[in-house]
Amino acid sequence: MSNRFAAAVIGLGKIGQEFDYDDQDGSQIMTHAGGFLHHPGFDLVGGVDADEKQRRCFVEKFKCPAFATIDDLYDHVQPSVVSIAVPTKHHYDVFQRVVFDRPLAVLCEKPIAGSVTDAEKMVDLAQHSRCSLLVNFIRRFEPGVLTLKQAIDDGSIGDIYKGTVWYTKGFLNNGSHFLDLLRFLLGDVVCFRILNKGGKFQNDDPEPDVCIRIGKADIVFLAGRHDCFSMADIELVGTGGVVRYSDGGRVIDYQKVELDPVYKGYFNLTRNKFSIPTDIYRYQWHVLEGLYSHLTAGTPLASDGQSALASLVTIEEICNQL
Repeated sequence: MSNRFAAAVIGLGKIGQEFDYDDQDGSQIMTHAGGFLHHPGFDLVGGVDADEKQRRCFVEKFKCPAFATIDDLYDHVQPSVVSIAVPTKHHYDVFQRVVFDRPLAVLCEKPIAGSVTDAEKMVDLAQHSRCSLLVNFIRRFEPGVLTLKQAIDDGSIGDIYKGTVWYTKGFLNNGSHFLDLLRFLLGDVVCFRILNKGGKFQNDDPEPDVCIRIGKADIVFLAGRHDCFSMADIELVGTGGVVRYSDGGRVIDYQKVELDPVYKGYFNLTRNKFSIPTDIYRYQWHVLEGLYSHLTAGTPLASDGQSALASLVTIEEICNQL
């Protein structure tokens, strides 16, 4: 690619680099560093983390320098794209420091911030600094989800009217993925009703059962027990069939409606399931493809500060009622 953008990653933990540390061939691209390493539109020029071990691992794996502070980073390199992969509570402070140096774009981990107030400040800062703000709700960029959205939009499943979501490890941390995904697929949040206040993941992140109307559909979010196993599954019921988004997006399939071959006048779901191919293990590459298209051709971002803020508003409203 003729246009290549220098990129740096701030925060070298799991989503910053660790999930890709054992990848050898680019078949797995699930971190910010891995994405910048493999996407031809970006040059990874540095990383930042206060932890010396994380910095050492980054240098060994990605063959570029790592620094203890953001100031050290900017003393040595001038990235035009910066990823923020630090804990959520630090997103605003890091973003505020980064935009001071006028990057073209910031890729911020989800959720956008720890509070709506901080998120609003980030959106305002991005606009004032003319910095594109992409929030890493990865599923909005994944090819399987885009195919599913097209099928829903063109009426292949009929009108979606009900659904369920099973999630674990916190409504803010993981439930937000599926709230934002369903906003992308079905429309804006209309209202919600808390069914069960539930507990808190790690004594911090609430895990309520809650019914949320998204677009024209009532979606029930149910918190599973993370100590038993992880859950990340969606089922959507439409007038023309059923969609299942399973195992965090590794499997997407649907069944349509057909006449019952025995009972006249009755309709059933087809026994055969129609599968939608996914590329969930390379999700970060697809996020960066969206960002590259935005930077070079002005293509709108599928997940930006405004869309992430809208999701956080609903999350905060729900949490405030617990």
